[in-house]
Order: sequence, then C-alpha cells, then structure tokens
Amino acid sequence: MKIVYITNARLPTEKAHGVQIVKMSEAFSGLNNDVTVISPKRVQKEISHKTDIFNFYDIENIFEHKLVNFIDPYVYRHLMPKFIYRFFSFIVNLLWGFKSAKLGRKLNGDFYIFRDNTPFSFLFSVLYSKKCVVEFHDIPPLTSRLIFKLGLIFSKKTICFAVTTKLSEDLLKKFGKLKNLHRIHTLHDGVDLKKFTNIKGPKNNIPVATYCGSLSKSKGIDLIIDAAKLLNNVKFIIIGGLKTEVNHYREIAIGLGINNIKFVGQVSYSNVPKLLNNSDILLLPSTANEIKSKEYTSAMKLFEYLSVGRPIIASNISSNTEILKNEENCLLFEPDNHKSLADKIESLIENKYLIEKISSNSLKLALKYSWEERSKKVINKVKN
Repeated sequence: MKIVYITNARLPTEKAHGVQIVKMSEAFSGLNNDVTVISPKRVQKEISHKTDIFNFYDIENIFEHKLVNFIDPYVYRHLMPKFIYRFFSFIVNLLWGFKSAKLGRKLNGDFYIFRDNTPFSFLFSVLYSKKCVVEFHDIPPLTSRLIFKLGLIFSKKTICFAVTTKLSEDLLKKFGKLKNLHRIHTLHDGVDLKKFTNIKGPKNNIPVATYCGSLSKSKGIDLIIDAAKLLNNVKFIIIGGLKTEVNHYREIAIGLGINNIKFVGQVSYSNVPKLLNNSDILLLPSTANEIKSKEYTSAMKLFEYLSVGRPIIASNISSNTEILKNEENCLLFEPDNHKSLADKIESLIENKYLIEKISSNSLKLALKYSWEERSKKVINKVKN
C-alpha cells in the first residue's frame, strides 16, 4: 500500500510526538508498504545535533521524508502582539493544509494519516476524496475541532483513532452525532521492542530511580524532587526536558539542599534504552490535576519502561491503569502525593520477590504494544 503521513510538526524534534510519527512510518514500511512523510521545515533550537530524522532517531532509511520549505510562524512570535500572532498562525496553518494536501494528492496514496494538530491538511485531503486516518492524542481546541468535524461530515472514508478509551468516548461527545462517524477506535502508543530490550545493567551501589521524558508541569517532576528529599538512600536521575526546564528544576533541588538527584537533560534517542537498563526503578508520576494527563495521555515512556523490564512505579490515574495493574506489572501510588511515591519506592527496594514479579510481567505485557502490531491494527481497519 502507498501511505502518506502529513504532519505540521517540526521533524526531527525532541518531543515525543516526533518519535511516534517516525516509528509508525518505519513500522508501516517494515510491513512492505510505500511510506512518505510530509512535514514543514522549522527552526531548530533545542536540537544541537541538527540532522535528518533517520540519524536523529536512529532508524533505517526505509521511507521517504519530504521536508518542505514553508513559513515558520514561530520565528515571528516576538514581533507581534499575541492576538495578531494567533491569527497569523491560523493563516499559516491554513496555507500549510492546502499545500501539504496538494503535495499528498500528487503521491496518489491508498490512505493518508494525520494527527490532531493537522486539521486543515485533513480537510483539504478529504475534499480531494482521499481515504484518511486521524489519530487523536488529545481533544483539539474548538477551532481545530470544527475543522475536523467539517471534514468528517464530507468524508465517508475516514477512520479515527484515539490513544485512550476515555479520549475516544469524550471525542465522540464533542463531535456530536455525525452520519460518517460511528466509532473512534482506541489505539494505545507503542514501543520499539528491538531497541528497548531487557539488558542486565551494572549493579548499582545504591538503588537508582529514573524518570525519562518531558519536564512539563503535568509530568510530576516536583514530586520526584520532594520524594528525593525523603530518600537519601536512593539516587534519582531525570532524563529529558528543555534547557530552561532542566535549569528550573535543578535550581529548585539545589535550593532544597537535595544532592541525590541528577538532571541529565536531553540525550540521543539511541542512548535512552541503555540509561533505562542502568536503572533499578522507573518512574511515571503524572499528575491527576490535568485531564489530559489523567485521562487522555498514552505515554510512550510507559511502553518503553515495560520493554526494558525494570519495575515501574506510576501514579494511580486512568491513563496509566488502562495498561498497568497494581502489584502485577507496576506499583501504583496516590497521585500528586510525594510521600506515597517515596513509600512505594522504599517498599519496592525491600521486596526482591515483587521486583522480579513486576519485571517478568512487564516484559510479557510489552510484547502486545510494538509499533509493528500497532501499524497492523491501523492497516486492518483501513482494509476492512
């Protein structure tokens, strides 16, 4: 099959959505499909090693990436008032939708894939009578939602997916009754089982608890810092984040006199599996105070954690418990409670049987969530 993936995202990017896009493209290609990714050329500030997506994500060059020269609204954001910048961004996104759909049309794909940040590309592709797949990772803002809704009204060939069950349910309510939309299928994120393998790491003198991912407020980094203050016998490692975020949290830790926490910052994606394997415990402390974090997020790090077979300690929120089961393949702690997190870390360290049980079950569960299996589900829905 000829598959065209149209995105409005900066590629490569330090953000998780970039990994998801290229890994799905790689998986589709690995199933003997002809895949082309179309993305706009954007300013790169956080990525020091500016490179193509194949080197950046350490993947095989088995699909085509069309990097299109286009206006980057981000460059002009400091030159105009906020409301003008928003209108300017809207016009740029509209133009990108038209241009990207036109480029995609020339490729004559069997189906076209979009994420929830490309409403105009989807709409114009629908108007070109293309078969479309839309992946929702959140509920789009009102304007984007209306554009998607318009496309769904015109399209009889669109299949929709969402990354959690609750997101699927809430999206259907937001879109209302549509003749061409009867169901939004749940499709969780995935993991590269070949790269994220279970490797015996060096024996640590003291237990190492690691978090890997974005450092945005909803990810619970403040909880890890507060838990670190209670557990001098544990070393905490934080991987990822923008430079400003890393510096912010590092200063907080220093101000609290905490010296058992290390902020690594961004690392090459190819180095992440080794860092996870060098850990004793992996942390997923997302907050319950934001609906996206609590109910809509399918964290890729969750599946990467499972795949390396290190025990996971996660907040007890539905986006986690849709996959994880307490004392079966993780330990759950009370969300937004650093004492509960610290207690779970301490109890796990002292229970070798539970460590082995969780690790073994994690490895088994990870097998269900490979990118290859995920891409097969999409193709099966398209064919049926």
